[in-house]
Amino acid sequence: TVTGGAVVPLAGCGDDETVIVTVTVRASTLTGPGTTAPPVTVTTPTTTQSTEAALELRLPAPGSIPNVRPGSVRPLATPQDLVSALYSPGDPTAANAVQRLTAAGYEQGVIRDQPAQGEEGPRLVRTYIFRLRDNASARAEVQASADEIRSTTTAPIRDVDLGEAAGQGLRIDAGNQDILFVTFAAGRDVYGIQSFAPSGRSVQQAEIVELSGNLYRAWNTP
Repeated sequence: TVTGGAVVPLAGCGDDETVIVTVTVRASTLTGPGTTAPPVTVTTPTTTQSTEAALELRLPAPGSIPNVRPGSVRPLATPQDLVSALYSPGDPTAANAVQRLTAAGYEQGVIRDQPAQGEEGPRLVRTYIFRLRDNASARAEVQASADEIRSTTTAPIRDVDLGEAAGQGLRIDAGNQDILFVTFAAGRDVYGIQSFAPSGRSVQQAEIVELSGNLYRAWNTP
């Protein structure tokens, strides 16, 4: 169980199959990168759109990461909704995450889970975005979520360089499962991408790191 926060990372989603970074962890080794992620198409939302609609437009195209299905998007209206989606039931760090997000001025969020397609690549890729009060709050949450994972799991963790996105990238070896957690701030929006792959299959790290840079360049505005 990898639990994470801030939404954490690696938190589990209430979904029994989702790994959560807080209690126990399981993961494995990656088999290698795949193809390069396609560039992100930037569509600037109009001022009449709701925060939820604006954030959904900022999600990457469903085909940006190979070997997973399109999935569907759902809203995360409150900090509790976000934590319930990302943390496993009974996670002792969940209440603190709700308080932290509330204090940071949480406005709205969206999440998309993409299950495996075929026998290669991740078992699940989870992408989410949520908006906080300002850029400083977003950057602080990025750091807090990564710190939470590091402090709550005994599984081996390696840092992953996100390049221009300049956020936090963690690769967690949970034994029979390989987990990649990426989070960064673009303006006052916090992005998170979690990839869970069974042992011997790729978490698509190269594609996800490339995608993170594309999203950062597209949406890192004041």
